[in-house]
Amino acid sequence: MAMEPKRNTNAGLVDLLDRVLDKGLVLNADVLISVAGIPLLGLNLKAALAGMDTMLKCGIWEDWDAAQRAWATEERRRKGLDKLPLEEGEKILFRTFGTHWYSKGIYHGWRPGYIYVTNRRIFLYKKEPSELLFTAYYEDIMGYAIEKKLNVAKKETDYLCIMLKNGAIAKLHPSDAYAVKDAVVAEMNRLGFSCKEMSAPVIDENADKFLKKGERLVHCEKMWHLEETFAPGGISRGTWKAGRLHITSERVCWWHDFDERIAFDLSLGDIGAVGIETRDLGGFASTRPAIIISHRGGDACFSGDVNSMEKIVEVLGSKAIEGEETETCPSCGTEAPVQELLTKGCMACGWISPRVRKLVA
Repeated sequence: MAMEPKRNTNAGLVDLLDRVLDKGLVLNADVLISVAGIPLLGLNLKAALAGMDTMLKCGIWEDWDAAQRAWATEERRRKGLDKLPLEEGEKILFRTFGTHWYSKGIYHGWRPGYIYVTNRRIFLYKKEPSELLFTAYYEDIMGYAIEKKLNVAKKETDYLCIMLKNGAIAKLHPSDAYAVKDAVVAEMNRLGFSCKEMSAPVIDENADKFLKKGERLVHCEKMWHLEETFAPGGISRGTWKAGRLHITSERVCWWHDFDERIAFDLSLGDIGAVGIETRDLGGFASTRPAIIISHRGGDACFSGDVNSMEKIVEVLGSKAIEGEETETCPSCGTEAPVQELLTKGCMACGWISPRVRKLVA
């Protein structure tokens, strides 16, 4: 393939750049520099200017391209980027792209890599920089759950939660959550391990930023909050702001999405009454029902979807939230109300007390 000259008298700057990158530009000039009519310097100029793809197609810089590729391959080999952290005898059964939710320390976010299902474990590995983002051996896995929720692009997608026997929950977002789940369950069954389908845990990425040690997230819903603000002169007014209302094992709090902070925080023991009322609150909610949480400092108002509000009131009124005595499940260690464990069993792993088993039998 050879570069052929082209002529276009009506071309603009964009056309020129496009032509240079796509077709290429050949310069062939003879330059003579003279002083007082006496020729002093001569310059014979031949140059080709084009995009790298065009250059390589025309056979130019092929040696340079081969050298660069060889260098990159050697650099990856030297850094171990092409070598997976596989153990002796470990074989890859399934591979797909995915992300893992990381919430330790000051960093919170989904970290991308490739999810590998092997004959020993499931792990997520990132090549550059080389890092093992998550790993779980089959003997440490208790169960799984798949939850549908909206991603960053506001599209519904599947999230895979891996429940571990130590009580930890790994949140994964694979390209195909069901394919990863099927591969893990099939291999665990082949090896004689039990992997149960469990209830999807309450997942909220912001909760990891404010949950205290030992505090667990019970429920959360998108809610508008009527926040009182003060104008110059001491005049107060209510402003509706968007966020999420969280119910934990210790308190009820509201997370402001825009400021990324907790703007309302109330201990469960300080709640006086909870109900859904229709009040003239001003703004968009003047003719809509709202959740009214009464406490010593006054009333807190929240509004949102009717079903979401009813669920918040139901959860706040449940015995588990009112401070009923709790105990850990003898099978998985999940904390739950004592009466619920003794009569219904563990909702997390499905454990049932021997007494209930005898009654059922």
